[in-house]
Amino acid sequence: MAVADSKPLITTIIPTYRRPKLLRRAISSVLAQTYPHFQLCVYDNASGDETASVVAEFAKGDPRVRYHCQPENIGALRNFIYGAQRVDTPFFSFLSDDDLLLPTFYETALLGFEKYPEAILSVTPTILVNNQSRMYRVPLAAWKPGLYRPPEGLRAMLKCMPAQWTGMLFRREAIEEVGTLDEEVGDASDLDFELRAAARFPVVVSAQPGAVFTFRPSPLAELLRFQASWRGWEKMIRNLAEDERIPADARIHAEQALREGPKRELLWSGLAAILRKDWAYIDKAAEVLCNHYNSRGRALLLRSIAKMFKVFPLARPVLVCVNALRKVPRDSRLRKKFGADALRAF
Repeated sequence: MAVADSKPLITTIIPTYRRPKLLRRAISSVLAQTYPHFQLCVYDNASGDETASVVAEFAKGDPRVRYHCQPENIGALRNFIYGAQRVDTPFFSFLSDDDLLLPTFYETALLGFEKYPEAILSVTPTILVNNQSRMYRVPLAAWKPGLYRPPEGLRAMLKCMPAQWTGMLFRREAIEEVGTLDEEVGDASDLDFELRAAARFPVVVSAQPGAVFTFRPSPLAELLRFQASWRGWEKMIRNLAEDERIPADARIHAEQALREGPKRELLWSGLAAILRKDWAYIDKAAEVLCNHYNSRGRALLLRSIAKMFKVFPLARPVLVCVNALRKVPRDSRLRKKFGADALRAF
């Protein structure tokens, strides 16, 4: 059956803004899928550059590619929401314009749904890479493939955060039952959507990686962004903690994990900043710990270690060893497990 005559079963949502070169790569990764029955919807946030011509080039040769340009910039999150509200196929996925899908993503995710039709979300591991296309992390590498009934999927996601939705395929019922992205949550609305879905409905996890997420580390920028969006993080906690359709013990666990996780990460990132002698980052991290999380003990510990390091530089080897023990497996081990072929699209 010709692709053009097939009813699309999957909608790929790609919001974009002024990144035509990266958008070209993202679109190409979708069109290279081994499963052909999809529609690719690009939502241009009023870029005003060559974005429209890039999409038109693809659409001319492939009717599955569709384009909508917002009359004005409505913000990144609202552009995602706009696309989600217009899903008219049984399945959908989100793809940022700087990320990409691996060729068998849809095929793998649909096999998960075929094996476990009760699942509302099919998850494949997403490979995190840095600016040099070196594998940085695969958050779901430790998951056991199979079905996670609620609220076990929620617990697993909380344990292995972050679980990027780049490698997730959703049933349309996820929007109907869970609701769309929460604007009040802000930057963490993707995680909020995933957690709310996994808290109430079965999730199937596959072992085969399905996507690549480009991680652009800028510690201070990330910290400042988090400092400005902590109210949204609190809203995400309330979304789970106040939902009585979720078992009480799971709600308590989610609240504890979501409050503890950022504090732990801020402390460890602060220790790494000491090795870089990034004193501005350390001050900001301690400020966030103290003011937003009431974690005065961690803030004091971070500042004390930084002060000790300044006075006793010979303490550096100890901190280096502690930090090394904590690091996740990096490029060489990840390539051995998942194969360098996963990054050929780069």
